[in-house]
Amino acid sequence: MDTAHGGSILKGRAAPLVTLALALALALELAACDGAAGGAPRAGDTADAGNPGGAGTAGGAGTAGGAGDGGEGGAASVDAAAGSGGSGAGGDGGQGGEGGQGGALVWEPVETDWCSAGWSGLDDHTCFHVPETAARGAPILYVLHGTMAPDSLPVGLQAIAAEAAEALGVVAVFPRGRPGLCTWDPSVETSFCWPTRRETVDAAAPALIEAWMSAEALLSRILGQTFGRRYVMGFSNGGYFASYVALEGLVEVDGAGLVGAGRMVIEEHLFSQERPPIYIAVGAQELSSTIASAENLADVLTQHGWEHELVVHPGRGHEIRADDFTRAWETWIAAP
Repeated sequence: MDTAHGGSILKGRAAPLVTLALALALALELAACDGAAGGAPRAGDTADAGNPGGAGTAGGAGTAGGAGDGGEGGAASVDAAAGSGGSGAGGDGGQGGEGGQGGALVWEPVETDWCSAGWSGLDDHTCFHVPETAARGAPILYVLHGTMAPDSLPVGLQAIAAEAAEALGVVAVFPRGRPGLCTWDPSVETSFCWPTRRETVDAAAPALIEAWMSAEALLSRILGQTFGRRYVMGFSNGGYFASYVALEGLVEVDGAGLVGAGRMVIEEHLFSQERPPIYIAVGAQELSSTIASAENLADVLTQHGWEHELVVHPGRGHEIRADDFTRAWETWIAAP
């Protein structure tokens, strides 16, 4: 992977995206600026990710328990707000308007509690964060949450993802799963999930991916730029779905990360011709079924010569931390 799309993105501080205030007036003003200025907005101030609610001083987010692949009959825990331990301020978001001058989109904010401080909403179920470190043409990173109860908010995970986006110079997108996709247990039928069973992946993934691509196209118009590369990072239930995305090429990605997840049932005949590098991480104190699924996926990838890294974090349970994003990034840019 060449440095023009990898490590050099961290050197883009000399050409940061123009600041996007959460207030509509400034957003509209930026959208109408002369395209020659090359400016693009960012999503407000970065959340304090050092101690996001109940996430702990190490910046971790997650539940105390482990999670097996619910789509494969394993035990699955509800990731309730990714261990945020607090409620978040509703972020300002945007939806499409009439095109402005210079190719930027006149963008009208939408307020949604799904987007916590430092994030903006493209709609009521998709948030984005543009750090000051993101240069024009920065990569886009999709962050997928775990199983979440209907009244939960992803404050902790969004704080960690915003911190990671700042460090890596990427534009982060945080979509929400859909209810009805947690099919392994009636108690979570109304929770927001990503599909992890073959039948639900086949039925629901196309619409989910289409929504991602629509959001990405809108964000590209709002920022007045295209994205250099695309990555996906999933935690728990979101990690299992990220494995389908990467392994089967449901959408083209240049790297994938699975934290607190893996795969036991793998349809190798559905493997994509593209082989994006994959980062897999679990805590040593996870459920044994979760650790086994991560090790199984790593074994299969090794058999196929698929670039990947498996990390078992000592002393950790079912959680994701900022260093998972950093190590995933290193895995992605180190791949040939």
